[in-house]
Amino acid sequence: MRTTARVMSLAIALGLLAIPLPRDVAAADCRQAINLAATSDGEDIGASGRVEIRSSDSDDVQTFTVEAGVAVPDGTPLFVFVNGRPAGTMTVDLGVGALDLVGEADRPLTGGVDSVCSIGPVWVTDAGGTALLTGSF
Repeated sequence: MRTTARVMSLAIALGLLAIPLPRDVAAADCRQAINLAATSDGEDIGASGRVEIRSSDSDDVQTFTVEAGVAVPDGTPLFVFVNGRPAGTMTVDLGVGALDLVGEADRPLTGGVDSVCSIGPVWVTDAGGTALLTGSF
């Protein structure tokens, strides 16, 4: 009788291991977009920008897109920060820079961006760390 109970307990335990657990990556569905505001330094170079976030549990994908328009030479790097952490770099070409990040369950986004549904402040800086564009979800 004790052997039967042990076998049943083991079978139940193994069965529980097969139940999928919730994922940590895409914690929720969301889709939002905001316009970034130019700082005084950003206004000096005609800066404008937009950020869009999207997360979908159904296809297990998160996207984070930043677009910036600035009157600076081609090849100028701009740096994007999210929640106080670096998110990525964009390079200006013909007055426009873009950063597109896509993450999946097996390939999450960078630390400050994952999960996109929990993003707060976003800002874009020049190479010297001067904020040019800011916004918050």
